Amino acid sequence: MSKWVEIRDSVEEALKAKEVGQDMKLKFTNWLADEGTRMLEKAADNIVEECKSDASSEKGWCKVRDVVVIPATLNIGLTVLKVVLEKAAAEKL
Repeated sequence: MSKWVEIRDSVEEALKAKEVGQDMKLKFTNWLADEGTRMLEKAADNIVEECKSDASSEKGWCKVRDVVVIPATLNIGLTVLKVVLEKAAAEKL
């Protein structure tokens, strides 16, 4: 077995949650709502910016993909995630 497989397996084993409690779910939801969404927004902004800059050299459906489909999908997905997290935080899990 390679060293990488051993490391991967040990990390997976350490991350197994035998019992996921309310506290852990609350902490994860709060982290995702604060730091997680900020990271995702930055990544989405970079992807959208890159797609829009590439769109000038694209034609047809590829241009539509770069100008409309990818940016809309990322923005709608992030908006839905934020709404779900806000609702979950309001219910206090």
